[in-house]
Amino acid sequence: MSEFNDSDVQQIADQIEYYLKKHPNAADTIEGITKWWLPGQGIEVSSLIVQKALNYLGSKSVIKCNANLSGNIVYSGNSAKAEYQAK
Repeated sequence: MSEFNDSDVQQIADQIEYYLKKHPNAADTIEGITKWWLPGQGIEVSSLIVQKALNYLGSKSVIKCNANLSGNIVYSGNSAKAEYQAK
């Protein structure tokens, strides 16, 4: 059984999206998001819920992910989606 529910995942997704709006050029791994982005906003959560939130944001095309040269997955804002929403 999971220690969090869909509402928890949505709240973390909202915080990640908020961070990306304030830092449009930000890009990081799950570990970086968990250890740096969210704690900077006063949020301490597990990487598991961050992964679920990133999956949700990816399904909404809010973020994109790419592998870096080391093979790590790096997440960043989807600028095409942001420009579309900016009107």
